[in-house]
Amino acid sequence: MVDCCASFLNAEQAAEFLGGLNTRTVTRWSREGYLPSYPIGEGKRRLWRYLKADLAAWMLGRRHGGPDAS
Repeated sequence: MVDCCASFLNAEQAAEFLGGLNTRTVTRWSREGYLPSYPIGEGKRRLWRYLKADLAAWMLGRRHGGPDAS
């Protein structure tokens, strides 16, 4: 469930938070379901919004050699 008081990021802000990715990459990954995101609207012109907490958890899940790696 989404915290009603959490602020959403737009694609540009999410791209910056993810280390300076291109906004088109962020949008494409959202469309493909690779990146945790929330669609607004329908069709090709839909907008995507992101929560920092979701993006941070996604990034941590992608790191190589997690905390249990020896």
